[in-house]
Amino acid sequence: MCDQRLWDTTQQALGSHIALRHVAIPGEDSIKLMVAALAQVLPTTPINLLGFSMGGYIACAFALAYPERVNRLMVLSNTASGLLESERQQREIALNWVAKQGYHGIPRKKALAMLSPVNQGNSELIGCILAMDEALGEAVFIQQLKSSLQRPVLLTELEHAGFALCFLVGTDDVLLSGEVLDKMQSCERYALQKIDHCGHMVPLEQPAWLAQRMLAFYKG
Repeated sequence: MCDQRLWDTTQQALGSHIALRHVAIPGEDSIKLMVAALAQVLPTTPINLLGFSMGGYIACAFALAYPERVNRLMVLSNTASGLLESERQQREIALNWVAKQGYHGIPRKKALAMLSPVNQGNSELIGCILAMDEALGEAVFIQQLKSSLQRPVLLTELEHAGFALCFLVGTDDVLLSGEVLDKMQSCERYALQKIDHCGHMVPLEQPAWLAQRMLAFYKG
């Protein structure tokens, strides 16, 4: 439930060194169909790809389906894995609730949980999360949750892919599996990097750090 505003402060930190081009998550009913839709809009020549959260998983799926079209892939706040069972249950509860009561926006408590405890008092960050969610609305909320409930683990395939790969996560991200992160940490191929004082919203919480990592990765 994010739009181009997610990247504004990171673009400021990048300056003119890298130009970010936002591509919205396709409004399809499955990961496979989303990847097919992206194949129609992304360049056919090799690109530097960046994906955040659900978009990070879709970017991984696209890169595996079209490896010849990806030069380098950076994934934020995602581990190319299936959902945690707790998160799956929360999503199913949310979908059932919306079906009965309608969607009234992301609860403030949920918005706070997306941030590191040190950032949960930052009204600007909270306001951005709430505003992006409100702009996308009920239809996108339902589509994104339903289409991402079923998603296979992609890590093994990524480990053997030919393109450059990097994962960045916040140490306070409650949506990611610690077990999976430990496994990724032990494999150099994933090039996993963690940042303290950061939850799920890496581009909002740590834009300067992210910009530095992007410059090193994409320009290196």
